[in-house]
Amino acid sequence: MFPHQNPLPKSDIIKTPPFETLLSKVKSGLLDYIAESSPEDVAEVKQTLANEAELLTKFVEGFTIILQNQIRQFNSQAQQMFGMYATDNTMVNLIASQLGVQRQVLSPGNPDAFPPVPPTMESNESVLTRYYLAAYALASTGTRSGYRFHAMTLGGRPIVKVESPEPKTVIVKYEFLEHERAGETKDAQARQVEPGVVDCYILSHEGNGYPSIELIDATQAYLERDDIAQETDLITVKPPTIRTWRCDAHLYIRPGPDAEVVKAAAEMAVRGYAAEQHRLGGRIEPSMLYNVIMTSTGAHRGEITEPAQPLRCAYSEAPYLESIQIIVSTESVDNI
Repeated sequence: MFPHQNPLPKSDIIKTPPFETLLSKVKSGLLDYIAESSPEDVAEVKQTLANEAELLTKFVEGFTIILQNQIRQFNSQAQQMFGMYATDNTMVNLIASQLGVQRQVLSPGNPDAFPPVPPTMESNESVLTRYYLAAYALASTGTRSGYRFHAMTLGGRPIVKVESPEPKTVIVKYEFLEHERAGETKDAQARQVEPGVVDCYILSHEGNGYPSIELIDATQAYLERDDIAQETDLITVKPPTIRTWRCDAHLYIRPGPDAEVVKAAAEMAVRGYAAEQHRLGGRIEPSMLYNVIMTSTGAHRGEITEPAQPLRCAYSEAPYLESIQIIVSTESVDNI
């Protein structure tokens, strides 16, 4: 459902060829060109290119590296045209704007502070999630994805007014209003609990994700708008259950790396994984956590005591990292 989270394999057309393959093509192209303009020199040039010590060979190899970097840059630019690969903020904004989705302001910052505090903007991950959800909300709510989009995009739909001030004249007016709670909702999930009754759970960006009463009320009022709500649904916006968890781990490193640096890297990796899974229906898997820690630190072995079991949340629940306790020990060569 979300191509940016599960992208398709990249096509060969946007892959950078290996150096040896590209070098072979450059040499072949050079020889073909010389064969047309000066065929009597082809044999000598070919012999020269086979010698790594020749200046011409080094020139061709240097040109190949420049060409490879240029191809890599072109491929990177081409990938920014697709939502599943885009990482540049401006390109993500452009892609999302195709369905009327705009990046939300999570915190306005303080331009008058010293030094000035820049505003905190919605992440590319969140923008693209709402972009792919927007297609389900073009008409109104009703589907799970439609409810989710509208709950995460308060104020995103304009108020449409149709007037006929005189015969044979119809004026359609779109009024785009700023919503004071826009950008506060991190995630939302809606489910039909019985025929005609829908519960919608929302997760906040603030703190552990538990939404304020004001945000719940604002979301309730927005989803009940006559141009958004389904006449057949009785919808109730609710706060989720926050399931806290902690990370306790013991890492073992070989002599050399600084234990404090390894510990800082491990904590950063854990926080990144926790932030990624801090959503409704998130899952904390000890095996994934172990992989994240080991990959980011280079420790040769480790033990995770907490969480001891997977934490798999329902659509009305969200996992939240409460604390991190990581011990890093250096093992002597005799113990390795």
